[in-house]
Amino acid sequence: MRLPPPLVDLLARRTIRGLMADAVITSDHPDRTAEKVARLITADLKTEDDITEEARRILMDHQAAIKNQDVEYHHLLAKVKAEVAAKRGYMLSSGPGKISREKVMELGRQVTAMLLEDDDVEYFVKDEAFRNAVVRALEREVARDAQREEQARQKVRNIKRRIPEESAEFQTLYLQFYRELLDREG
Repeated sequence: MRLPPPLVDLLARRTIRGLMADAVITSDHPDRTAEKVARLITADLKTEDDITEEARRILMDHQAAIKNQDVEYHHLLAKVKAEVAAKRGYMLSSGPGKISREKVMELGRQVTAMLLEDDDVEYFVKDEAFRNAVVRALEREVARDAQREEQARQKVRNIKRRIPEESAEFQTLYLQFYRELLDREG
């Protein structure tokens, strides 16, 4: 999964809280509504994981033909993933831990549809304005996550002994600091 479960939960909770604070929706059970949003996002990301696995299986089946070609594996994997996703009508994210603008728009559409069907939720704006508000709330949370990522990187850079950014140690410390920031906000 591209996003850690604590981030998905935080993203869902804050999106619902943001929509409520902006007086776009009310929910009789905001925690339950946030859980539904988190499950929807998790299911969407699981689909992407499934597509990645299918692309890897396809490449494994054609390993002999690929072996003699001058192509990097990750480029070939990305190409096959894109083909599998297109066949399924699925919008891929932009990279590890990243959600593209297009993916935010797609998630916004899915979340809006789910909220419109939710008996716990009442909304106070027209459908298009509602979808736009959901997308803005998701974008706001994705931007906050980018700030958390940068804060975690900066914490590692601020360690007195210099740790190269491409090293495994930097990545381990970055992930530790990032998780701490998520836990603090969650």
